[in-house]
Amino acid sequence: MRILALSGSLRAQSLNTLLLHEAARLAPPGLEITCWEGLDDLPHYSPERDTDPPPPPVAELRGRIAEADALLICTPEYIHAMPAVLKNLLEWVVSSGACMGKPTAAWSVSPSLEGGARAHASLVHTLEVMSARVVPEASLCLTLARSGLDAAGKLSDPVQADRLRGALEALATAVEAP
Repeated sequence: MRILALSGSLRAQSLNTLLLHEAARLAPPGLEITCWEGLDDLPHYSPERDTDPPPPPVAELRGRIAEADALLICTPEYIHAMPAVLKNLLEWVVSSGACMGKPTAAWSVSPSLEGGARAHASLVHTLEVMSARVVPEASLCLTLARSGLDAAGKLSDPVQADRLRGALEALATAVEAP
């Protein structure tokens, strides 16, 4: 089962990106998580730029989404919302229909006590408008500071690691269910 992981952060060492790599490490057998690293290559969205064929980075993103069995999208919280770069990514994807019916886990991670709950709500709402099949049992708001990861980028809290595994198992179950 192939899951495409998309981080909503451009920072090389962002908690979101590190958490997606940790999810790939913790994934149960049979689950392959690939982290897409092309967020910074996407042009700014404008309907006039959404041509056939689309710009190469957009074509690659849409193709990777179409090939995936499910999506795992992790967003930071900027000014109580998902960042503009993630919204830009979603705007490029919406017209392709690549997310329609696609099982999707929406994650947010933030050092705040709410775990990025406002950004999470914004992401879930946008995905639902796009007709993605957001899987509530696979979606997480995680309170996590950099200190929650060891030097190798692994979660130091076994409870958090168990939550990730549970969310991934729920996403896999959603893919298998009609």
